[in-house]
Amino acid sequence: MGLSEHEQQLLDEMERRLYQSEADVVQTAQGAHTQFNLRSLVLGIVLGLVGIGVLVGGVAAQQLWLGVIGFAVMLSGALLAFSKREPVTSPNASAATSGGPGSPASAERESFSDRMQRRWDERMEGER
Repeated sequence: MGLSEHEQQLLDEMERRLYQSEADVVQTAQGAHTQFNLRSLVLGIVLGLVGIGVLVGGVAAQQLWLGVIGFAVMLSGALLAFSKREPVTSPNASAATSGGPGSPASAERESFSDRMQRRWDERMEGER
């Protein structure tokens, strides 16, 4: 039984939204593959510890300005430790840019229903 024109339009709209959300997820996932810069991490931890020491010293000496400086040093150490990141290069990066049959570029050209049909056919062939 075929779909009515309205149902076909709804299906196409759902497919477009799925592609958009899928692209957002892929971009987010690619951005998540970062690694901390070791030098920045160690320097940030050291600055944080020094800042805590100055903060405690300022409180013990009852010097407000010293406590504020200690807090600022501690905060800058935490920002330094967690802000500098290096992107991780994956070994599959060259395969993804080559435009081969399994690359994301070719998967974007393929419609959702075609991809699902291809995946179904691959599963059925694997069971034989």
